[in-house]
Amino acid sequence: MSNGTPNGTNGFFEKLDNFLENFNDINAEKTFVEADVKKHYLFAMIAYLIPILFFLPICMDGNSTYNKFHANQSLTWLIAAVVIGIIFAILGFIPLLGIIFRILWPLVYLGICFFYSYGAYKGRAYRFPFVGSLLNVF
Repeated sequence: MSNGTPNGTNGFFEKLDNFLENFNDINAEKTFVEADVKKHYLFAMIAYLIPILFFLPICMDGNSTYNKFHANQSLTWLIAAVVIGIIFAILGFIPLLGIIFRILWPLVYLGICFFYSYGAYKGRAYRFPFVGSLLNVF
């Protein structure tokens, strides 16, 4: 193994970090306080894994820039997921395309949830492409 780790697990997370850096908002990340990240990362992760709980980070500390950022991004993800789900449901009536969408959408949905919750765990400021800057409720 070239990276010296068993099974290449460290390489996977390095590749994941490199991929997600494309979505990182450096300016927002600079405003995060390390103590807030350590104290509230679990609530931000939950907000991404269960987007209907987008308000959870704000309930924990409404003054934290870290919590505000992830609550906004989780709300953005909730709205985007509902819209994409509706579009896929409509397209699902097309015989072969419907089967593909029914298989792909849950996998894509879970993948996005896990990627962004991983970013919250790492204390990063990953914005959703195209729509991540549109919504700033908190």
